Amino acid sequence: MSRFRAAPYVKALFEVAGSGSAADRMTDSLDQVAEILRLVPELQRTMVSPLVPPEVKQKILDQVLQALEIDGPVRRFIFVVQSHFRLEHMSDIAAGFRSMVDRSLGRVHARVEVASVLDETGRRALIDALEKVLATDVVADFIETPELLGGFRLQVGSKLFDGSLAGQLKQLGRGAL
Repeated sequence: MSRFRAAPYVKALFEVAGSGSAADRMTDSLDQVAEILRLVPELQRTMVSPLVPPEVKQKILDQVLQALEIDGPVRRFIFVVQSHFRLEHMSDIAAGFRSMVDRSLGRVHARVEVASVLDETGRRALIDALEKVLATDVVADFIETPELLGGFRLQVGSKLFDGSLAGQLKQLGRGAL
C-alpha cells in the first residue's frame, strides 16, 4: 500500500486560492469531485487504470467536471492531480484543503451524532456552546444515530466527546462511573 501524502497538493492549491470566500467555494468543488469518485467506483477505476489511454481519461474527466460545473483553478488542479496519477486520493486532498481553509478562517468542523433529530434551535444552542468552549467558529455536521439512545457524541478533529446514554452505559459496564 502506498503512503500518499496530500500535503503538497493541498499547499499548492491553497497558494493559488489564498484564504477567504474564494477558497471556501473551492472546498465545495473539491468535495463534489471526491464524492462523485466515491459514489461511482467505475469512474475511479477507469481513471487509475493503466489500460485506459491518458487522452481518454482526459475526455472523461473533462465531461465529469463540466457536468459538475467545475471550472477555473479547481478544474486545472484536478487535471494536474490526474496527470500525477493521484485522483484516487481526491478525498484526502479535499479533506486536507478544507482543513487548511478552516484554519485560515479561524474555524473548526465538528461532527455531532445525536440520538434523534435536533430542531434548529437545539442545533444552534449546541453550536453556540461549542463556540464558547472552543473559542472559535464551529461548522457542525449533524448525524442522526439512534444507537446512542440519548445525548450526543461529538468529534472535533481527533478529539471525541461522548455524552451519549450508550457511552455512559458502556462506561458503567467497565465500572468506570
